[in-house]
Amino acid sequence: MNLPEILEYVPRFPEPIETFLAYLSLLLIFGWLIRRNWKVWSWLLRPLAVRWRRWLGRRYVENALKSLTKDGMEVPLSGERYKVKIRWAESEGVDVLLDEGALIVNMPYAEELEHVIARALLLASPYLVSPYLAAVFGEKLARALTVSIAYRHASRDLRVLTRLDDLVNGLTASDAEFRDVVELVKRADQVSYYSHIFLPEIGRTLQDFAATELDRETFRREALELLRLLANLDEIDVPYLCGSYLRLVVVRAGRLEKVMLDMWEPYVGFVEGVRAKCRGLWKIYVVSAGGVIRGKVAHELVSFMAEKTGAKLVRAELYTALMFRGRPRVPAYVAELVLAPPGG
Repeated sequence: MNLPEILEYVPRFPEPIETFLAYLSLLLIFGWLIRRNWKVWSWLLRPLAVRWRRWLGRRYVENALKSLTKDGMEVPLSGERYKVKIRWAESEGVDVLLDEGALIVNMPYAEELEHVIARALLLASPYLVSPYLAAVFGEKLARALTVSIAYRHASRDLRVLTRLDDLVNGLTASDAEFRDVVELVKRADQVSYYSHIFLPEIGRTLQDFAATELDRETFRREALELLRLLANLDEIDVPYLCGSYLRLVVVRAGRLEKVMLDMWEPYVGFVEGVRAKCRGLWKIYVVSAGGVIRGKVAHELVSFMAEKTGAKLVRAELYTALMFRGRPRVPAYVAELVLAPPGG
């Protein structure tokens, strides 16, 4: 019995069987048409299926990024949070939408979505420090300078962390400069000098000077010099930088719980010695890590130094360093003081 003969029997059945059989017949007819014209139907439906798959992929990636970044990647300077959104495109790039508080990451579609998430974090990270970072340093070096930001978020998901490792290892294997900068970032980030000193200095300078006003080569050289200084702080006798854009000294206060009031003068003398070498010294960073750091002692030390040097305290923080001299999760302290300009 063929399909037309079956359809002749449908009206003979009582409701609701007749309606059910009618719908079933339509489905059979539809299936028969698809089988007969499968190439035509697949040609018509394929674009819809591709668009649907890409939409689902974008939603998955954006929801994963929202979870990893806790509703947004934090800007080091302001504490604002940017949501990361995905736009499938032929080439990579990032659009910063300040009014919407969003970073639009443009990138080609890929089926391996954990790889997409890791790459989106790597692409977005430079724009949290400054919209001008990539323009001044170049896209690849800007990503190397901010790789710790990407790792901080990726560490919440082992699969994404593994894909980010693959990406970074691939770049370090093919680019010596990228590899060297990533190594410096990791070392500076162990005691969090990277996030507490390097990122604020770089971001603030790019904020104060429009990218077009900077001598890019000079600023790039000074930024890398600061990164090397922070990565090797324990090995440098007089850690200071006296450049055109970055002029600062780092005062290592040792274990603050052992510092007595009558031992504070040498710190002031150290700053004044650097000041004599570097006219226009702008910043003093006081750092300490090791034992139990007491906020009261730290505040008294910094107040003493501010009074003696004429500097103004703008920021102080007690925090836990990832690693200090081989020991994990060590109490640490950083304070930022700004000196008045010469004759000011």
